[in-house]
Amino acid sequence: MTARCRAASILTIGFLLAAADSEPRWRVLNHAARLAIQQNNYAKVREILVELKPLMPGNPRVTYNLAASEAKLGNPEAALAGLRKLAGMGLVYDIASDKDFSSLIGNRDFAAVLKRIEENKQPVAHSKPAFALAERDLIPEDIAHDPKTGRFFITSVRKAKIVTGDGKEFAKAPWPVFALRVDADRRILWASTGWVPHCESCDKADKDKTALLAFDADSGALKQRIDAPIKGLLGDMTISRRGDIYISEGIYGAVFRLPVGGKTLERLDAPGEFPSPQTPALSEDEKTLYVPDYLRGIAAIDLGTRAVRWLMPADNVALSGIDGLYVYRDSFLAVQNGTTPPRIMRFSLDLHKQEVLEANTPGLGEPTHGTISGDFFYLIANSGWDDYDDEGVKKAGSAPVASAIWKIGLH
Repeated sequence: MTARCRAASILTIGFLLAAADSEPRWRVLNHAARLAIQQNNYAKVREILVELKPLMPGNPRVTYNLAASEAKLGNPEAALAGLRKLAGMGLVYDIASDKDFSSLIGNRDFAAVLKRIEENKQPVAHSKPAFALAERDLIPEDIAHDPKTGRFFITSVRKAKIVTGDGKEFAKAPWPVFALRVDADRRILWASTGWVPHCESCDKADKDKTALLAFDADSGALKQRIDAPIKGLLGDMTISRRGDIYISEGIYGAVFRLPVGGKTLERLDAPGEFPSPQTPALSEDEKTLYVPDYLRGIAAIDLGTRAVRWLMPADNVALSGIDGLYVYRDSFLAVQNGTTPPRIMRFSLDLHKQEVLEANTPGLGEPTHGTISGDFFYLIANSGWDDYDDEGVKKAGSAPVASAIWKIGLH
């Protein structure tokens, strides 16, 4: 599920969540940090964020606010250490105009941080055009590849349908179509669908209705529909080699499994663990499900015990804002559209090494998801989500959006 739906429904990257005594510890701390920031209580902010950081691993906003707190408390070395980590994430922030860091102006090391952030604005290009989507304003969200036919399938949020790579309509859905996965052996194309206001033909009375659909991968005929056991939006999914489906609900936060041949979704997580889970990815042995959360980072669910463990990245690795996550050999591939800039990343599985594969390139726009075929990663570029407001209305002056599929060689 893309950033536009998430921002409109539950949260942004900052500290905007309310908390109650029964809430998980990370939510309580998140709310307390927000209050402390509003009160300009920087000592309290620092104390809270030190505890919060391992509960939201890889969240650059935590790193930013910790550095700001140190600067306001008169600790320039600690502030600069935090800012170097932030700049090392490859992200862009307007630190120079933030009054929290005014005490560092004129410091040589602060100037070096500003220079590094400026360098983060430079294009990094490893992709090549694969094919364009002829129809405009589709708001394409996901792409899947059928290894048996070589055909690509792409979802449309705006038009509530699935199209093939050559632009032909393959199947219709009751609401916008989000995630796609191909079960090549059983000849099933799995798709998630649910209401969002960006749909041009949907009824607002269907808000919070969502389902998992199984289409015949050859004819497009609907074979099965499984309604979600909770309200919200089934957004992203993956499929195991044996045909099990793993799917996330990203508005209220939940992760489900549909065993091969099953008729109902089984919940894997405890409520409150994931505020906005995105595309799950399976480990090579398929014993672990990696779940990127738009706010909290990446968690690993042991599929035997269902125990959840949050992965701890290096200090210069940002994990928030990941929409699509994929395992390729000994690395993660990530479509990160909740950061500035939006980008395609490769992380080592221990999250201690990173490589920017695509960022700041003309035409990339807001990428959403991708699919691996052989040693290539095919991704959706310029999805067009950012041309619509949170109510699904096209912004004034926006031209018809031409989306495209790009590919990146992974060798």
